Amino acid sequence: MKKVFKQIHLWLSVPFGLIVTLICLSGAILIFERDFGHLGQAEVISNGQSPLPMDSILRSAEQYLAGKNRIVGVTTYPDSEHAYKVMLAKPAMAALWINQYTGEIIGKYERAQIFKIASSAHRRLFGKSKEEGAFGAKTGKLIIGITTIALLLIIISGLIVWWPTKDNLKNKLIISTGKGSYRFWYDFHCVGGVISTLVLVICIFTGLNWSFGWYRTSFYKTFGTKVARSSSHKTEAENFIAWETAYIGIKNVNPDAEIRMYQGEVDVVEGGFGNQQAYKTYRFDSESGKITDIIPYAEKDKSNHIKGWIYTLHVGSWASWFSKILYLFCVIIGASLPISGYYLWIKRLIRKSHR
Repeated sequence: MKKVFKQIHLWLSVPFGLIVTLICLSGAILIFERDFGHLGQAEVISNGQSPLPMDSILRSAEQYLAGKNRIVGVTTYPDSEHAYKVMLAKPAMAALWINQYTGEIIGKYERAQIFKIASSAHRRLFGKSKEEGAFGAKTGKLIIGITTIALLLIIISGLIVWWPTKDNLKNKLIISTGKGSYRFWYDFHCVGGVISTLVLVICIFTGLNWSFGWYRTSFYKTFGTKVARSSSHKTEAENFIAWETAYIGIKNVNPDAEIRMYQGEVDVVEGGFGNQQAYKTYRFDSESGKITDIIPYAEKDKSNHIKGWIYTLHVGSWASWFSKILYLFCVIIGASLPISGYYLWIKRLIRKSHR
């Protein structure tokens, strides 16, 4: 039986190996986008000052835009030297960085080139996005999805081939360094695959939600709910004085939280250990700024919880730096496995030809 799984492992790895390496390497880069994506763009100096009122900040952004775009939201951060982010109606992800102490526009939010390339590779195999109107987005996404399913089968077949008996478990977890390069890479391939399996499988099961609609529907259905709706938050911001009134009340209760304000609605990110997309929602009157409703995260629909966990588990942010470094270690090993596998396969072919 192991011979059958050995052949499955080999003949899935040969055509999909390089794409697996690309997915893992690009994923390793994207793990840290939220931590480093704003560097060089959003730094401000507080000098012990208090931020300007929210209505003053938004009016400065509105004046800068001069009617060429619309403000739809603003994000504030617990770090006093992180600029505020003013979200715009178009295009997707458009935003401005604004100095909350002076009202000066620092610049446009720009996704760093390294993260743009990594995202394009990881999600679409370098195909252009839908916003760019390209067919390549659909084709690349499909190839990534198929490769991800192939990777799951590669991992399962590899584990079956590797699986030890009671007597040789210890030997199966040792990487030999004194028995030649072939033995070293063979052991590295086996042990590295076992070590990285759990993280890679988590990434596979969560990542497929972005590849296939049928999988996403089935995934949510397994947990007894429907696919979570996406929040567009594209309503134009109005009555900035009401925003200021609402913000003051919410900031006083949540002084150390990331706060995302939209027209009539505010999300306060809870953070901490676990679901990094967990947030409670405040609703406020757009005329007076008075808080009209508070929806704790625990009371939100189950689909909202699942959506947050899918993202959190996929990028490895559930335990902050510890889990991110763990994921980085595992996906780097995952990226190297096809390379070591090709090396072992070619070596065997050479040996067979000599015989």
